[in-house]
Amino acid sequence: MAELDRGKVQGAIDTHDAIGLSQSATDDQLSRLKTAEEVLGLVRERKREVSRWSQVPQLLVGVVAVAGMLVNAYQSYENKQSAAHTAAVDQERWSKEFVRAQRADKYRAFFETSVLATDPTNPDKRLVGYALLQEFVDDEDYNSKATLMLEESLIQELRGDVKEGLDEAHRNAVIAIVTALSQSSDCRALERAARTIDRVARHHSVSQDVSETTEVFRIYVRKLLGRAAIACHSMKDFSNVRRPLMETMVKLPELAGLKERPKPADASTRLAQILGETCYDEVQISGVSDCWSIAEHYLKLCGDEKNPSQNEAAACAQVKKDQPNYGSPPLGQKEP
Repeated sequence: MAELDRGKVQGAIDTHDAIGLSQSATDDQLSRLKTAEEVLGLVRERKREVSRWSQVPQLLVGVVAVAGMLVNAYQSYENKQSAAHTAAVDQERWSKEFVRAQRADKYRAFFETSVLATDPTNPDKRLVGYALLQEFVDDEDYNSKATLMLEESLIQELRGDVKEGLDEAHRNAVIAIVTALSQSSDCRALERAARTIDRVARHHSVSQDVSETTEVFRIYVRKLLGRAAIACHSMKDFSNVRRPLMETMVKLPELAGLKERPKPADASTRLAQILGETCYDEVQISGVSDCWSIAEHYLKLCGDEKNPSQNEAAACAQVKKDQPNYGSPPLGQKEP
């Protein structure tokens, strides 16, 4: 048997030369070569199967690791969601508790303040109570209660003054009461406070003390009308606060120093005059006053009114005329 030329056989196989391959080996050699190749192929396949199965544990380990990461991530998400929900529930509970405690504290403070304001034996305590009620006048929940208490206190203070006119103690009390009534930043609340002038008018019908009632009326004009000029944002709202004072002055012209009932335009002008007069007196006595701000806001309301009525035009002209009486702004603050 001729010996197989491996080089030629390998070269024919590499070049895919079938003719060269048949010439390089006998049929028997090619048959044996084919058989050997099949055996080698089986061996390689077997090794491949073994290698594939050997990778299964590693794959399982990887799958388990990824599954564990996903489980941990989900658990972490659930924990965060649960913690956030718990925190939200706790926050809501504490917020409700805070509001409840705040309301309880406010109620207690109002009760203690009302005790001071209604002390029948100590005028100094009453004065402190009136001053503290200012905070409750500007509180939406307590405005009506504080206003009613101050209204009743005003009548009690006037009844307690047996002299003609107001003595110093009762004057201070009345000023404190009306000042407290005017502390709201809500124009509607100021309108309700202005209506309390009706109680003063009814007291006057009994006491017939023109001097006392006139002084109280001027305090109303200075405090309530002055505050309305700052707090109200339109001439219509401002006029609603002014209306009870105008109606009282028309019924009782002597309170404004008039001898006969004024016409509406004259009434509004006279109220503007009284506001300027009281501010002038205040500026002369005290260097600290918000009168300049009253004039500034009043004239701004006048300027914003496109079609002012005769009443408004007359009153605005009076304020413009009396503007020097309202003083100047504090040091360091520019004039309008």
